Amino acid sequence: MTIRQKKKPTQDSGGMKQFKKGANRGKKRRSVPPIQCMEQNVQRYIVGQDEAVRKIITAIYRAIYLKSIKTNILVIGKSGTGKTETLKQIAKRLRIPYTIEDATKYTKEGYYGGDVEDMLENLLEAADYDLEKAQKGMIIIDEIDKKAGKDSRDVSGVEVLKSLLKIIEGAEYYLESDEMFDTKNLIIVFCGAFSGIEKIKKKRLGKNQIGFNTLHESDEKQTGYTKEDLIQYGLPEEFVGRIDTIVEMKQLAKEDLVQILKKSQLSIFRRYQRELREAGISLQYNGKIFEEIAAKSLKLDTGARELSNTVNYIFEDILYNVMAHPGKYSKCTLSLEIVEDNTKYQLS
Repeated sequence: MTIRQKKKPTQDSGGMKQFKKGANRGKKRRSVPPIQCMEQNVQRYIVGQDEAVRKIITAIYRAIYLKSIKTNILVIGKSGTGKTETLKQIAKRLRIPYTIEDATKYTKEGYYGGDVEDMLENLLEAADYDLEKAQKGMIIIDEIDKKAGKDSRDVSGVEVLKSLLKIIEGAEYYLESDEMFDTKNLIIVFCGAFSGIEKIKKKRLGKNQIGFNTLHESDEKQTGYTKEDLIQYGLPEEFVGRIDTIVEMKQLAKEDLVQILKKSQLSIFRRYQRELREAGISLQYNGKIFEEIAAKSLKLDTGARELSNTVNYIFEDILYNVMAHPGKYSKCTLSLEIVEDNTKYQLS
């Protein structure tokens, strides 16, 4: 799909899917959930990131209610901290279309690889080609830190960020069919791990390599990442200048992972428990099993993502036996040792 900057429309080129202009005309406009309700609902799924969740929700609601203020968000956090899942949960509850793009797949326009404008096509598809709806959607661009660098001639790096400028600042584009896509109300969210950026921040805050803190008392609260940190990391100044909200997802500790397993609506352990219950099997276990799972998952630096691998391993042998003998069992008892040896359970 080719997207061009705004110009005078020409005759209909044909061959494109018809966009549903004004598809919602005449329908009652759906109200946006109260911001506090959104926060509470998202926190049922995203555990241990309360401050970051509130900051992201506030920025997105600002974009919805204050149309004159363009919203471009940058979320910094390691793998498994809940960056994209938080955004997905918000978008689903707002019922707005969204697309998650991998920045590493894109290059400067005219070179091999995806053009950054292709993201608009993906968003249109997510909106079922409802143009009005797509123009109020969300584009989530992950792995944006992989595009940082010092070489301004790199067509797959910094040049990609520069080619994004027109979209993120709110330009208008005509599609091949001469349908105009206005990006001024798009919510653009960039995500990345930004490995090593903490060293830049520590240097700025006056911490030396052996850990002595030379911060003045008045500076103690100014510990978040700044635009200067991002520029030092290698993002172009003109790109960073268009980011209005920087959010940091904290690294999850053992207790955070325990709470995810126990409380999150996305807890894979709870999903297995529900599936077994629906099969007529009650699950019995010592509550300390969550600490064992969290401890094993922390051995890999992938945050909550490793929980799935650990829990899948635990239930692998159990599921085989339950499916091999349907209706035979009514109770499954887990031993604490099952975290390391998935045969340590009893079916009865």
